Parts: sequence; C-alpha cells; structure tokens
Amino acid sequence: MKKLVMPNEILMGEVKRLLSQGTTVTIMTKGNSMLPFIVGERDSVVLKPYGVPRIGDIALAHLDNGSYVLHRIIAISDTGVVTLMGDGNIRGTEKCCIDSLCGKAVMVIRKGKRCNPDSKGWIRMYKIWRGLLPVRRYLLAVYRRLFIKII
Repeated sequence: MKKLVMPNEILMGEVKRLLSQGTTVTIMTKGNSMLPFIVGERDSVVLKPYGVPRIGDIALAHLDNGSYVLHRIIAISDTGVVTLMGDGNIRGTEKCCIDSLCGKAVMVIRKGKRCNPDSKGWIRMYKIWRGLLPVRRYLLAVYRRLFIKII
C-alpha cells in the first residue's frame, strides 16, 4: 500500500469535516506525545464523532491556535473547558472548549491488532501511568532506548 503524506491542516480539516458528518475515520498517528500507549508512525487510531466527553478519553481536539492534537482528557471544568495532556508529555497541557473536540479514539490499531482504549485493561494501565507522572521522564527515556528502535 502506498503511503500518502499531506499537511496536517488539510488532513485534519478533512477529518474534522468527516467526523462532523458522523463518519468514522482511521488515521495513522504522528509524534511521540502519546507514548507508550500510542506510537507515532506505527499505530493508527479509529476516531468516531464525539458524544459526551469523559476524563480519560483520547480525543482529537482543534485548538484555538489552529493546530490539532490527539491527547487524553485529564480534566473538564464546569464552564466546559477541557484540559488535555499527551501520555508521553511530562508537563505540557492544552485547553480547549468542549465544542472543539472533533472525535474520540475508539480503537488503536497496533501491528494489525485492535486495542480498545476504553477497555478495563487500558484504563487500569493509564491510571497507573498517570500516577507515575513524577518519574515519567525517566520511564520514557528507558522506553525510547529499549523499545522504539525495535518496533
């Protein structure tokens, strides 16, 4: 299969449009901000239009600066402001309004295997990972050295 690469603004704009029409979309991920749960340029995600957002969801969000991120929801305020953070980030977060959430990752495709990010196993692993935030930098350094090169 031939790989098609296009600028994020064009691709994500089209993904947002398809999701707003109720279409399910599968995209290849880019970057390392969701390590170790999603590996860029190896894993794909299946996105569905957003229903009711929940803390722990992996969401595609269109930020105010025009960029798109696929990060996990870590907080939702009473005023409708959503705080997102990549699993592979050690401190940076993004904020957007609930209306800026384009889609929810309902499946991660890794090496042909389908993983449900809402399964009890994934949620349990994420809760452990979230608790390891103070030492995440060191764990990610080890992970990158040991696993990324052999994947």
